[in-house]
Amino acid sequence: MKKLLLITVSVGIIATATAAKADQVFSCIDENTSVHFVLYEDGSGTRGGNMYINNIQVAVLDTYRVNDISVRGTIVGNTADTEFVFNSSREKVYVELSGTSEVVCSASVRSD
Repeated sequence: MKKLLLITVSVGIIATATAAKADQVFSCIDENTSVHFVLYEDGSGTRGGNMYINNIQVAVLDTYRVNDISVRGTIVGNTADTEFVFNSSREKVYVELSGTSEVVCSASVRSD
């Protein structure tokens, strides 16, 4: 029993130490649906992110920082040529399709 407890504690410490911390979260919430874009950064800029709908991860994002207020991201994988634009100053999420930009939502933005 002591060995099992020790292994459990060790795994818990390792998992806690390696957990990624979100650097920016864009949250779009209405009465029925929530969409969250979680972005991660390192010293050289953005390094990816995740998209969640109703708290279920639905996509992995490949992101890059454009300037101090904007990050662009595409969904990783074989998907339509779509790019999201996350603007922390305007607190909006845009989607670009074939060069046309449309507002997806007004977002609450949390930066850590």
